[in-house]
Amino acid sequence: MATVNPWRRFIGLLPSSAKTVGEVLSIDTFAGTSRVRLRTGADVVVSGTSVAVGNNAFLAEGQVLGQAPSLPQYDVEV
Repeated sequence: MATVNPWRRFIGLLPSSAKTVGEVLSIDTFAGTSRVRLRTGADVVVSGTSVAVGNNAFLAEGQVLGQAPSLPQYDVEV
């Protein structure tokens, strides 16, 4: 039965996990993983090899979702 509670319906529209962007440093095709450097400077190993080395990738839940555009990043202090 579908809920009529507006709050639960709204929560159902939200994504279940956060997405982040990082630069692909290397690809291990045998293991099916990629080493990615996040914008924070941390290196992580995630599953997926669909993005070439040197390009940015969208990441979520330890997986490469696809290629991300190469846009400039600005840090602003308030």
